[in-house]
This record gives sequence, C-alpha cells and structure tokens, in this order.
Amino acid sequence: MADFVHLEWGRNACSDGYAATVIVDCLSFSTATSVACGRGALVVPVADRDHGKALAAEIGGVCAGKRSEGGYSLSPPTLMGLTADDVLVLPSPNGATLSALPREGRVFAAAFRNVAAVAAYLAEVSGKVLLLAAGEKWSDGSLRPALEDQLACGVIAHFLECSMSPEASMARVGYRSYKDELYSVLQGCVSGQELTHRGYTVDVEWAADLDSESCVPELRQVELGGKLVTAFADVL
Repeated sequence: MADFVHLEWGRNACSDGYAATVIVDCLSFSTATSVACGRGALVVPVADRDHGKALAAEIGGVCAGKRSEGGYSLSPPTLMGLTADDVLVLPSPNGATLSALPREGRVFAAAFRNVAAVAAYLAEVSGKVLLLAAGEKWSDGSLRPALEDQLACGVIAHFLECSMSPEASMARVGYRSYKDELYSVLQGCVSGQELTHRGYTVDVEWAADLDSESCVPELRQVELGGKLVTAFADVL
C-alpha cells in the first residue's frame, strides 16, 4: 500500500527512494496520453519533434504534429481515432521531457481525465509516491508553476488518503476548494487562457473532464521495429 505522497515540480525533482513517480502535465501532455492509452495505443514520449519524426519512422509509429497542422497532436480530440495497433510518438517540452528522464521506481502519467483510476492503482503500490507537476516555462526557459498541474496532483493526494508532505497536502486543499468549478478554474488559469486565446478552448474542456478515462498509463520498455523504446501503455 502507498504509505506517503509528496509533490515536486519540474525536471530537477529527484525520484530517489520513491516506488512510483506520476507525471502530471494536464495542458496537455498527460491529458493527451490518457486519451491515447485509453484507446489502447502506445505513447512514446520525446522532448523534440524533429527527433520524434525520425524515431516514428524507425519504429513504425506516427509522430504528433502541431495543433495548427491538423492530424494527431497534443489536442486530445485528435487522438480519438487511435487504436491498439497504433504507436504515437508524442513530443512535449514539459510532460514528455520529464517522462524521458531516467527515474527510480515505476513511472505513470495522470491528468484529471484518468486521475481516479491512477490513484486506485497507486493505492496498491507499496512505498512512497512522488507527484511530479510538470508546470510550464517562462520566456527565459525557467519553470513556471501551473495551477492545473497542482490541482490534479491534489486529486491524487485526495484519493490516496495516506501520510503526505505539506506540499501534497496543500495541493489536496486546493483541489477540494475548486472541485465544484473545475472547468472554470482551468479556463481562467494562465495555461487555460493561453490555449483559449489560440482557439483551443476544446482542449481545456477535455482536460477538465474528470474521470472520463479508466486507463493507467505506465512507462514500459517495448521493442518496436527492432528497437527498444520506452512507451506509456495502459496497465489495466
């Protein structure tokens, strides 16, 4: 059983001593991953799109493009056509970048859409759980903490109901304060406003759709096209 939960931010967080790390990047990597894995697809996280395109060609997958290009992208609705036969290489500067870094213990991806399923699975994992909020970036590349990621971490802390750090406890308090107005909060936060101003309000709506997916994406080593890669796959 999970016996302790802690929250940290960004790529410099250390996962040593944790049985499980949960990557939380609600707008939009984790939400996109929950949708893709919910359709049975494998999701290969990469930080760079050019590398992603080359890797997709090598392993027989498809690389997600920019939202403006049409086709598969970080916009969750574009991924509904994926199936268990598909391998999606998913570039992202935040969530995918964190996912690609080496970590101790098991690694999962969670967003509001699949948070109850992930929390229920984590409850049976023995040891400590690290909730890793991806956040966003300022123009100089430094970390910008993101409210949506903190709140999603708070949902997991809320469901786990085990001993927790003050950081995780504060995230839980935030979720409990906003749980009845989740969509308006995501729409009003900085990340949500950015997507809305770019014409992607639907992405915010999909991200706020609490527990609409039952998948638990976990990073696993898989062989694709004769190459060993790390991909998120639904463990249920």
